[in-house]
Amino acid sequence: MSPTKIVVFSLLAGPALALLAFGPRGAVDVPQDRVVVDYWEKWTSDEGAQMQLIVDDFNNTVGKDKHIFVRYVSISAINQKTLIATAAGVPPDVAGLWDANMVQYAMLDALEPLEDLAKEYGITDGYYKKVYWDACHYDGHLYCLISTPAAIALHYNRKIIEDNADVLRKAGCDPTRPPQTIDELDRYAKALDTFDADGHIKRTGYLPMEPGWYVPQTYFWWGAQIWDGQHERFTLTDPKVLAGYQWLQSYSKRLGKDAINEFRSGVAGGTLNWDSPQNPFMTGAILMEQQGPWTANYVLKLKPSLAGVRSAEEDNVNDPLPVRKARCQWAVAPFPSAVPGLTDVTYATFDSLVIPRGAKHKREAFEFIAYVNRQPVMEKLCKMHSKNSALAQVSPDFLEHNKNPYIDVFERLASSPNARAIQQSPIMPEIADEMNNAIQRIALLEVTPEVAMKEAQDRLQKKYDLFMEKLRARKGLAAAH
Repeated sequence: MSPTKIVVFSLLAGPALALLAFGPRGAVDVPQDRVVVDYWEKWTSDEGAQMQLIVDDFNNTVGKDKHIFVRYVSISAINQKTLIATAAGVPPDVAGLWDANMVQYAMLDALEPLEDLAKEYGITDGYYKKVYWDACHYDGHLYCLISTPAAIALHYNRKIIEDNADVLRKAGCDPTRPPQTIDELDRYAKALDTFDADGHIKRTGYLPMEPGWYVPQTYFWWGAQIWDGQHERFTLTDPKVLAGYQWLQSYSKRLGKDAINEFRSGVAGGTLNWDSPQNPFMTGAILMEQQGPWTANYVLKLKPSLAGVRSAEEDNVNDPLPVRKARCQWAVAPFPSAVPGLTDVTYATFDSLVIPRGAKHKREAFEFIAYVNRQPVMEKLCKMHSKNSALAQVSPDFLEHNKNPYIDVFERLASSPNARAIQQSPIMPEIADEMNNAIQRIALLEVTPEVAMKEAQDRLQKKYDLFMEKLRARKGLAAAH
């Protein structure tokens, strides 16, 4: 067994992982004269079909010219299966992972560095927006490139906010614009809350936990971090981090945890109904939420009237952009920061393309990755996903004729010096679990943010130290053999 295999298998958590099946080899007709590049991707449904179009375009153009055929397969639990396949010496040539996987894979020696190939194709510093370029690097190496990125922003129901102008003005808010500070967000939210005769929440201006996908990154909007990579220490008890979760808990204290839970499971339909007509943002049960650019696709799918049209097919992207924005009943703005002067803060996340260590066709695999990163190709894919681009340069057409009429906001946020990418720690899955557990307890008023974050910090530090201890021991053992 190679050193890479020893390290990976020794650090995988839980014997159940050994039962995971490797992804199937796609049953497709492959031209006989081509090198087959196996590409595993996590996407299903519309996103999976849209990526298949990009693969087909490659196979019919560059692939045909250079005798490469990309065999595209959608894989469940892709992060686990790719790591196992890499350890076993049978990895795919390309894997579409999440940004949270990159550092762990790199430290497990499970990825091929890409900087030399990227340089050959002109993909160097300045080709990407800075936040994404930096996040693709670890320990001096480029370990991934991007298929589609995203930036997180405030989405709000412009029509209902305008319809409640008098209420907002009485609360000292300006109904002609979205909130620009956390204090304003709280005042807007409180003014827009409505209740039935029994005091149950009927509509809420804002709830941090609905849908709550990015509450683990709340600290970004407080100007904080939770990981000090230089000193290898977690900083969850930083006063700025705690302030963010004190703010989150303030909603449970003001509205009542039971009232919020009743609302979320009843009027709001529950977060499991996010991709359904009961989506609380689509129904107007929640007027502001923290979300990504893909919301535009869901508006057209679930509630096209919010876009000012009767169906997705009626939404003509060739109409002038001001006309499209004017007919929209929803809008997008930067999510407010709690720090005076700290503007255009966003969490810049992305889907990555990697070449696992030991891939049989590294150069041909990178040919495909480089193709996806061509400006027209990335813009085509990101348009279909209604996401912003990772590239530093975008075309006028991308901005003016995008399914997402607010793509300019996401482009601005992703280009901001205050855009923040995922923390570069090798135990990101454990961090996500610990943060989500702590936040649930905070929201349910079971514990103070100080206690929850101290407990999470202590557990994470032990997990990190144990991870590094095992990693160093296994690498030492591998080197000795």
